[in-house]
Amino acid sequence: MSIATKAVSIVVTADSICPFCYLGFTKVNKAIAAAKERKLPLDISLRFVPYQLDPTLPTTHAVSKRERYAQKFGVSRFDQMESMMRQRFADEGLSISYDGSVRQTTLSHRLIAKAYAVGGQELQLKTIERVYKTYFTDAKDIGDVNVLVPIAVEGGMFKDADEARNWLEGEEGMEEYQGGIMQAQIQGISGVPFFTINDKWAVSGAQDKELFVRIFERIANDELR
Repeated sequence: MSIATKAVSIVVTADSICPFCYLGFTKVNKAIAAAKERKLPLDISLRFVPYQLDPTLPTTHAVSKRERYAQKFGVSRFDQMESMMRQRFADEGLSISYDGSVRQTTLSHRLIAKAYAVGGQELQLKTIERVYKTYFTDAKDIGDVNVLVPIAVEGGMFKDADEARNWLEGEEGMEEYQGGIMQAQIQGISGVPFFTINDKWAVSGAQDKELFVRIFERIANDELR
């Protein structure tokens, strides 16, 4: 007798400049891979929705990451944070740089939503990974249209750089982005990443892969319904 496959829908509220969101993205994808290796009878889907980590960041120009965080947390605390995050990223096979600049993440969120609209989960995940790597590893400004255009074109969302640029400089997707930010506020989400599973259960923070695997196993075994 074949075992019925159970649908697992995970909505991830996250921001493009949140280091814990990149860690959470990596860990949940490792957990999904582990569930497939164990042949759990699950059909797991992921969808990312926006969050604004720092509403005070400028939109029209970028500021130094190091100066911004040193001012916000103090030089000593920021130094400790940088060392800690470098280790956490290394533990997941990732790298992080606090060089470069930062600004509001509206453009990247619009592009991430566009990726889902055009190519579903697969394209959205590829786009998110590119955005994270561009910001955290390559230390580039993901609020800069020139930085996002290659990601948009390589992902196949637009036929060429001009079309991608025109879209990024336009307003399409802005209403949906603002609605997503408001929805996070309505849900009372105050920290990210935030994982909503089957509209029933929530996981807050960049939890380890093993926690997600245990959740998947319990769903598969009808221990969570």
